[in-house]
Amino acid sequence: MIILGRRLLAATLFLGVGLADPMAASAAPTPQSIEASIERTMKEFSVPGMAVSVVHEGKLVYARGHGVREVGRDETVDDRTLFQIASVSKAFTTTALAILADEGKLDWDDPVIDYLPEFRMHDPWVTREFTIRDLLTHRSGLPLGAGDLLLFPRGNTTRDEVIRAMRYLKPSTSFRSEYAYDNLLYIVAGEVVARVAGMPFEDFVEQRLLFPLGMTDCRATLARAEGNANRATPHLLVEEELQTTSSLESSIGAAAGGINCSAASMATWGGFVLAKGVAPDGGRIISEKQFGELLKPVTLLPGSGYVVEHTGAYLSAYALGWGVSTFYGEPLLSHGGALWGMTTMLVILPEQELAVFVSNNLLSPAPRAIVFDIVDQYLRESSPDAGKDWIAIVAEATSERRQDAAETVAAAEASRAAHSKPSLLLDAYVGTYRDNWYGDIRISIQENRRLYFQSLRSESLAGPLEHFQFDTFIARWEDTRLNADAYVSFTLTPEGEVERIRMKAVSPATDFSFDYHDLDLVRIDDAQTGGRQNKPEL
Repeated sequence: MIILGRRLLAATLFLGVGLADPMAASAAPTPQSIEASIERTMKEFSVPGMAVSVVHEGKLVYARGHGVREVGRDETVDDRTLFQIASVSKAFTTTALAILADEGKLDWDDPVIDYLPEFRMHDPWVTREFTIRDLLTHRSGLPLGAGDLLLFPRGNTTRDEVIRAMRYLKPSTSFRSEYAYDNLLYIVAGEVVARVAGMPFEDFVEQRLLFPLGMTDCRATLARAEGNANRATPHLLVEEELQTTSSLESSIGAAAGGINCSAASMATWGGFVLAKGVAPDGGRIISEKQFGELLKPVTLLPGSGYVVEHTGAYLSAYALGWGVSTFYGEPLLSHGGALWGMTTMLVILPEQELAVFVSNNLLSPAPRAIVFDIVDQYLRESSPDAGKDWIAIVAEATSERRQDAAETVAAAEASRAAHSKPSLLLDAYVGTYRDNWYGDIRISIQENRRLYFQSLRSESLAGPLEHFQFDTFIARWEDTRLNADAYVSFTLTPEGEVERIRMKAVSPATDFSFDYHDLDLVRIDDAQTGGRQNKPEL
């Protein structure tokens, strides 16, 4: 069990807006040292804009923005600039459920089908046993990111379709045996909130949680933020150049990662967690009992290599919307988040009464580097292990991952049968292919006699197929910002007819939400070829 703060924070301390006196505690880092780390990190990772807030011992000691909201424009980031906090939203979803648990309207170990009768998993026994707690703890037995293609890149999916898709997603491990991060089940959890509360999830999380906490600039989804709001624009690094991009957030994913919030308001959230569920005005949002449920470890986590190496965090677990571990032996609560063009990190050290939040408008590991650096600064007088260069550590780990991915791609290219040809004429591959959980994709032929891939779920997944070897092609997405090209392998029946498509990412660095490998696309339409297969080209 995690031991929480040594004393309950006085909620009224969060009413102040001014920065605390940097000389009040000699062990604490100064705003100047924090800003030096921020400046260095933004340069290291080419970050256009960043917002940081720090709460320590009941005081807001830092809340500022740096850089610009969008490259090429003058608007600067400040402590009220809205960022998409992505999966950091998951703790808000579990807190919404805790409110309903306090009201006696649900229990964490109630079967999901008690609230969503249409909910089904692949195995009937798992369906009957699947609880609300299981929705929140990444132990479903499904593979990593299973079904994320329904949402990412933005598709024309509904929440009802997400619930329906669950029955077709095949497990990779037994139920409750291993950790594998997912998003779809949090969307299902949001629907539980909606059914029990009798209002849309977005309304509930704003009216019963965000606004009572005073986080009135935050919204449950990007679409609910006003068009002229002070909000950051997402960016990507494409061939070492910053490019703006539209958000690929789907509003149906609100419960999994939809919240938009500012650094100032996230400081309030950090204070709420440190105060064990007490709002800034002293009112209790959730009971201590339910707060304890949120932080109770459930699923063991595999440790991140460099984090284990440098912090000694050899045992980690996932609670309800929170990662639970240690940092130099100190109890640690944390969660990261990534959406297209933005990343976020929130870390809370209850024993140190410390909460650090960082978000940036670039798909980058910069928030993790800054959070760990600030926490390290706070622990330098109390921990003999502190004093490490976290910016360099994260940069090196990121570089190694990219290099390993590039070497994997290069090795595959070098070993392919370059002189091989497809088994059939290209017309034979044309048609519509369907996966039960995802839907349809269409293979056509362009005027230049190249095969072309188009998802009917997501317009962004479109591009020509470049022959790789035998009956395997590479989908080169026309939106190169996706950085997620995929192998497209056609399989034939014993009679030599095209039967299905299997896919996987070309690079191991591709975001796990491109879960091509979970697709089993079966051909359903031969109209374009008249139902006949053609002989191979010579």
